Formats: sequence, C-alpha cells, structure tokens
Amino acid sequence: MTFGSCFLYAKKILFSRSIQVSEPTAARRSLLGAVICIGISLVPLVSVISISKGMFRGIAERMIYLFSQDISVSLQKNSVHADSYGSFLRASAEFLNAPGITAVFPEVRGTVLAAGNGVRAGAFVRGIQEEAFLQDRQFSSLLTVTEGAFDLAGGRKAVIGEKIAGMLGVHAGDTIHLISAAKSGNAYIPKAAQFTVSGIVSSGYQELDALWVFIPLETAFSSISRPSLEFFVGLQTADPFSDSLPAIAAGVRQIAMNSEGFRVFTWKEFNAAELENFASTEALLVVIMAMILLVASINISSSIVMIVMERKKEIALLKCVGGSSRGIALSFVLTGAAAGLLGILLGIPVSLAVSLNINSIVRAIETAVAFFSGGSMEGRFHLLDPAYYLQEIPVVIPLREILAVCAGTFVLSVCASVVPSVRAGREKPIDTLRKM
Repeated sequence: MTFGSCFLYAKKILFSRSIQVSEPTAARRSLLGAVICIGISLVPLVSVISISKGMFRGIAERMIYLFSQDISVSLQKNSVHADSYGSFLRASAEFLNAPGITAVFPEVRGTVLAAGNGVRAGAFVRGIQEEAFLQDRQFSSLLTVTEGAFDLAGGRKAVIGEKIAGMLGVHAGDTIHLISAAKSGNAYIPKAAQFTVSGIVSSGYQELDALWVFIPLETAFSSISRPSLEFFVGLQTADPFSDSLPAIAAGVRQIAMNSEGFRVFTWKEFNAAELENFASTEALLVVIMAMILLVASINISSSIVMIVMERKKEIALLKCVGGSSRGIALSFVLTGAAAGLLGILLGIPVSLAVSLNINSIVRAIETAVAFFSGGSMEGRFHLLDPAYYLQEIPVVIPLREILAVCAGTFVLSVCASVVPSVRAGREKPIDTLRKM
C-alpha cells in the first residue's frame, strides 16, 4: 500500500461509515469523544500557561519598577557616602558612568511604627526623590493613585499604601506620625516625625505595597533615626529582561569596587526567593494539566481498538486484494494523528479566547457568586485575592510554549494509536473470512 492509499483509507475511517452498518457506531462516537476530550484538556493547559506567564510578568515588573529596579546597589550604613544627603546623591550619580545604565534613583528604606487616628501599625518607609514619580515612567504607570495625589513637595508630606491607610483609618489630608528607634548607650530612644498624607496609592498587588510609606529622600535623613535606615541605589537599563543584564551588572560592580561598602544585585538575585516560588508553582500547575492531556490522549487508543474490531471484515478484504500489514497499521496511525490534530484545532482557539478574556470571566464568576449568595458588592467574594494576586491579570500569549503544547499533543496522539494500529495490521484475514 502506498502512502496515498493509506491516507485515503484513514480518511474513510474518519468520515465514512463501515460497510457493515449504516449508522454511526459506538467506535465512531468514541473517536469523536476522544477529539472533544483532547480539545477540552487543552483549554486549562494553554490557559494556565498564558495566565501564569502574565501573572509572573506582571508581578516581576512590579518588583522591578516599584522596588528593586533592574540593578540594585546597597550601601553599608557606616559608609562615608551615607553620612549626609549630599554625599549619598554624589555617590549615586557615579553609577551613571556605567555602560548600559540609563537612570539612577537613590533611596533610603527602613522599618518604622506608623501612628494615625489612635491606631499604630508597622510600616516600611521609603525615602525617594520628590521628582522620582514623574521621571520614572514605569514607576508611575504601575502605581494607581486612589486618593489625593502623589505629591512629596514641601518636605513633610507622605504618600502611603492603600492597605496601611485602611489599617490606620487615614485619608488624604490627615496627619500620621512615623516613629523610629535611635540607640543611646544601652537604651533605645524613640524618634517621631509628623507627616501630612498627600496621597494614597496601590500597585494592584498588596503583598508588595501593603505597608509602603513614601516620604522625601532629604527629609528621611533628618526625620528617621539612622539605625533604622538602609541605603539603596536603583539603576535602570533599557530592558531588565535582556540577556545583557549580567554584563551591565558586572560594569556596575567595577565602579562599586572603587568605593567601600557597595554591594550589587540584579533584580533576579534580589528577588530570588519569590521567583523560585513562582517558577515552582507554575511548573506544578503545568504538570497537572499535562497529566489531564495525557489521559485524554489515551482515549484515542481505546477508540482505535473499537474501530479495528468494527472494521475487521474491511481489513480482511483489504489484505485479500494486496493490502500490507504495514499499510493498514499506518492507516490507523494516521487516523489517531488526525484525531489529535482535530482536538488541537478545537482546543487552541477556545484556550486563547479564555486566556484573553480571563479578567472578564473572573469578574463574571465573582458577580455570580455574590448574586447567588445574596451578598453585597462591597466585601464580596474574590476569586483572586488582591492580597496575594494581581487585581488585573496581564495576559501574555507565549507562542513558543503553545506550539510546544500542540506538538506534544500531536505526538501523544500518534503514540497512543501505535499499539492498536500494529495489532490491526497483524489481523489474519483467513480467520475473519471464515466467520463471514
């Protein structure tokens, strides 16, 4: 049998009824069910890959642009470059000379006690330059001002995270106190500074910005006790996801070696624990979804077995007129491959539609749960808790991964059909014809 004749017989198996029956049989329905199962199993697999890629990219961008920057340079507290606001700025400006660095953002950070309206809560204070919000476009694009304005001009203003604002019960225009501890001998003396809340912001990812309190960089040097502060210089490049980032970091380290107390980290090194957690979670989800696809592909094997049993007389007649065992086996393998291909053509468009509209689907589910539970729109059920996930999922369609999934599904379909197809080719026509 030529490949063309094998292809024609596979087409007949898929789209024509057996010579023994005039209606669709259980075998044909089983093959159709296998196609549908493959299509359905592809929906969660591709959706998980696309959504997890989007979640990872969205969270990574917030980690980079809102916290660690592309490259982070830390400065020891006892360094001469951290003695004053002016010396810290001059030391930070030196890193602009490193190849590949496009912008420098000096910053001090520390843990303090925030007090407002009789309530106290731990806070993570960040002293930044007043113009940083306007100069750093990525920073400003990822922060949403929910109340007031991002205004640090005037020295004694603060912009705080949405969650800590709710914990303290403060709004734009209210006053808060930041309390830090200064050591004097063996005792700790509290140091308090008063600030006016000019704005309340959110990055859409509470785990990152829940306790943030932004204050002017120069004011942080005089208002927060020195033992409570850590000194950082954020360095921006053209693309934090570029393969050239380690080489740029190496150039920064060369400059840092000329001064004491500097340590240099790329954003992947700075956020290594979080990135490892995301990667392991994504891998686990993909493995689970792939196992579902594997089970769906095995349905093709059982369908081929049923079709072979249904078409034993056809196989016997084909062998009597010169059909080879290899050609008949190839025909059934092509049938299984075609079933897998049809499942791919069914599942991929649905998967992409689900991925691209995932935010609308999530909102619809939340609305439906709130409606049937009789709850109010405020404080309602959240499918994605904003304390742990992004409030809006930035979907990424990874073409390379999707093509790999399609190729893997096709290979699984072929492999699942090989054993029953080989058995079909080994059928002895004389035994079948005797029973006719």
